Amino acid sequence: MIFQQGTSQVNIQRTSFLLLTLLALGANAGAVLPPLPSATNGDGIVANNGMKHLSIDFDESSVTVHAATTMVTMMSGEGVDYTPDQFDVIENQYFNSQYGWNFDNIVVLPEDSAIWIRRMDQTTPAGATLRVYEGGMGMGMANWTMQPLYLNDGDRWMWDGDMQHDMYVADMPGEYSMTYEVYLGDPTTGEALASYGSATTTIGWTVPVPEPGTAALLVLGIAGGIAVMRSRASCW
Repeated sequence: MIFQQGTSQVNIQRTSFLLLTLLALGANAGAVLPPLPSATNGDGIVANNGMKHLSIDFDESSVTVHAATTMVTMMSGEGVDYTPDQFDVIENQYFNSQYGWNFDNIVVLPEDSAIWIRRMDQTTPAGATLRVYEGGMGMGMANWTMQPLYLNDGDRWMWDGDMQHDMYVADMPGEYSMTYEVYLGDPTTGEALASYGSATTTIGWTVPVPEPGTAALLVLGIAGGIAVMRSRASCW
């Protein structure tokens, strides 16, 4: 009887270890790149997917931005293992990369000038955080640096003229927005060139209240399975 009880305890420990190992292997095997920018709208409505370009133009005197400013929905990264490692910052957060900077036409900039993008303002729900991470072209997501951008009002970044989809990440349900100024500036210092006009644009996201987390249900299921095995152990 004592031998049977000890064997049951060993079996439970082995089974528990096996479950945890399989879960760990499954998480690693399921590591994926985040969805392309055109498919990061999280509201489930296919028609709302697609890139939302902030199209920049320059008419030799001023910068303009033609923006598709419709509110987009962030999707959840709960329970997903994204790869490469730089995408860890969107795991268990809400994210969207639909908005992207792009030239509206063929643009020739004045000598010794560059397009700069400066954060002017942002709005978030009380206690929430909105972060921006450096992206790039959609098909090259594995090479995105995901370095933090625009941490504070006034922070600026020089655009190289290639299509640029950055990753926006939030941590709570609610509505978010970011306002930018786009201007012509010195390519080294970022100081605005006073003889040229600038443009501002505001983009926004919504994070819906989430459904019950599937990860939590999975944990409950595993716990229930272990409990069943524990109750059966006395019969082994």
